[in-house]
Amino acid sequence: MIIFFEWSQNMDILIEIYHRLLKETVPLYRRKFYDDFQMDSRFVGVIGARGVGKTTFLVNYLRDNYLNSQQALYISADNLYFVEHNLFGTVDRFVKEFNGQIICIDEIHRYKDWEQELKNIYDSFPRLSVIFSGSSSINLAHGKTDLSRRLVLKTMYGFSFREFLEVQTHKSYPLLTFDNLIGDYYRYAQNFAQTPKLLGYLKEYLKQGYYPTFLELKSYESYQNTLQNIVDKVIYEDISSFYSLHTSNLETLKKIIYFFATSQPGSININRLAQNLKKDHTTIAEYIQILKDTGLLRFLLKNKQGYALVRDAEKIFLDNTNLLYALNREIGKEPPTGLMREMFIVCTLQNAGYFVFSKESADIESGGYYFEIGGKNKTSAFIQKSRKGYIIKDDILIGDKKNIPLYLFGFLS
Repeated sequence: MIIFFEWSQNMDILIEIYHRLLKETVPLYRRKFYDDFQMDSRFVGVIGARGVGKTTFLVNYLRDNYLNSQQALYISADNLYFVEHNLFGTVDRFVKEFNGQIICIDEIHRYKDWEQELKNIYDSFPRLSVIFSGSSSINLAHGKTDLSRRLVLKTMYGFSFREFLEVQTHKSYPLLTFDNLIGDYYRYAQNFAQTPKLLGYLKEYLKQGYYPTFLELKSYESYQNTLQNIVDKVIYEDISSFYSLHTSNLETLKKIIYFFATSQPGSININRLAQNLKKDHTTIAEYIQILKDTGLLRFLLKNKQGYALVRDAEKIFLDNTNLLYALNREIGKEPPTGLMREMFIVCTLQNAGYFVFSKESADIESGGYYFEIGGKNKTSAFIQKSRKGYIIKDDILIGDKKNIPLYLFGFLS
């Protein structure tokens, strides 16, 4: 009886936290992900890099669909409550005492043996729906227990330029498909160009518009601190706990991040990087893969098959331009302009679900088209000769034949 009383008090704490979040965690902008999300499985995982807004989404989903219901609950797996209680037992009590119908479990990867307990929950409570979030896809994709046939994973990204623009202007803008953009970019650009200071908004977005904290923080210094904190937490908490790496190896991971933050776009010589860091090629290649899986890096491969496809990535970028700007500023540098532009295009295409490849005769290839990326004076003999070639130009509002304004790619998601 005493044990039940203590448990009830602890459960009250979880419920109290949930209701406080319902009251205080209110999104300032309703993102596309919210409207696209569907519970098309009993178990759905929302994965994505740290800081993109997964917690806010989970709470808002329950607010939209289960407000005032005792049969819904949000919990965070890194809560100190789980030092003395297990996840399965908590779910069991929630179902038995409250007839629980849905539970949102945040930061699932922070809970030891989450894979096995999640499987047990799935098998033991056939009427219960679960939405869980994980900050690092490596933990979800490479778990010890096979959950692939039991759940659906959905990836959440940071703000697109279109979403950022809607926040800043309080207006709605259309979502473009890749075919829309390529087939009618001149007309779309004419319409979007009516927005005052459009190119100014783009520059703001590249600097501080990807992570939702831009909605709340008043100074760039505060925003920059949150980005540096994201990098540190991924390396020293997520990666450290999952791989049990020593501190010296974690420092190497951070050096790799700064290397890509200050390098011009182009092919990466892993051997040379390994020599500079006094590590072997295999170790550095593994570290780079870890940083990609945890949402800090992006890869571009060549559009090949077989052995050529599984070789080292042809190009490697930081995940987004906000990280690029913040990490360069931390060491007193300006981010390379060419890298900033190419990273923006790669990010917008990949986040919208399009495949992007490295191309020897152009900067990138996507959808069967070839693109060079540059400023308003950029030229390319290859693009002029190619029927499916275009130049993506920064600092222009309206393009013309073979020239597409760079900002238009920010409307793909």
